[in-house]
Amino acid sequence: MKVKVAKLNHPFKMDQLKLEKVEVIASMGLIDEQIAVILDISPRTLNYWKKQPAFLQSLKRGKLKADFQITQSLYQKAKAGDTTAMIFWLKNRQPENWREKTQVEHSGAIYRIIYQEPEK
Repeated sequence: MKVKVAKLNHPFKMDQLKLEKVEVIASMGLIDEQIAVILDISPRTLNYWKKQPAFLQSLKRGKLKADFQITQSLYQKAKAGDTTAMIFWLKNRQPENWREKTQVEHSGAIYRIIYQEPEK
């Protein structure tokens, strides 16, 4: 029994995409699943395309642009005296000095008490 293999008569879709378009879409702050929807591909295909260096670089550049815009906004708010922005900035930039969790060290012996029920 012979198995028929379908041939794709259309060009590989990624070849049709302009990498600049990918960068612009990624710069909108979207997550990968949303980017895939806009590109009309599956998230799995997007992950496959990330193996292509030019595509991955376009995606990364776009995401960095989005992150930069938010970073600048947060920085400006912190500089203007927005206490929440200041705290968020410092907790993320200097976690060793601004974290809320404190580490407690226990020195000395630790005893384990074993409880046994009295016999009846």
